[in-house]
Amino acid sequence: MLHLFMLPINILTHYGYTALFVWSIMEGEIGLMLSGWLSYRGEVFTMQGAILTAIAGAIIGDISLFLFGRVFEKEAKRWLSKEQGREERFTKWFRKWGAFVIIFERFIYGTHIPALLTIGLSGYSFLKFLIYDIIGIVLWAVTFVSIGYYWGESAIDFMLFVQKNLLVAISLIAVAVFIFILKKFEADNI
Repeated sequence: MLHLFMLPINILTHYGYTALFVWSIMEGEIGLMLSGWLSYRGEVFTMQGAILTAIAGAIIGDISLFLFGRVFEKEAKRWLSKEQGREERFTKWFRKWGAFVIIFERFIYGTHIPALLTIGLSGYSFLKFLIYDIIGIVLWAVTFVSIGYYWGESAIDFMLFVQKNLLVAISLIAVAVFIFILKKFEADNI
């Protein structure tokens, strides 16, 4: 499956740390794993350099999203309202879990942008956000660069499999839950 990554690999080998920095602003576990794999092979990156570059890019991206939510409240709310209940869901998570949402949101697929916009909208202290965000970013960068470094192509193939099959898995779980609820409802009404 590594052939699917020839374009990203070519971009990383040609533009190096600059490409990784930009990729990290936008988030990108695959880019971090590829840079870890390339550093293992002794090409382009060192492991430490890849981690530090990813941290720097992610901090810039996260601060931008947080501040967008804080400064452009109307636009952030409009974007969040495109999916019914998105802002309420993240507000509820944030009230319940607090700093853990900031630290671990980037590990949960599809939550990064809405979580940071919601936190920015909430009036949460920028300094507290920055401290918890840096903790989360360091964990994220070390985790995904290390996965690429130590498990290389196997880890990349696994991530592709998960990303491609996530919708299928969620759909199967939803069907199973629906059947369970339907059977329980039928049993209660008999």
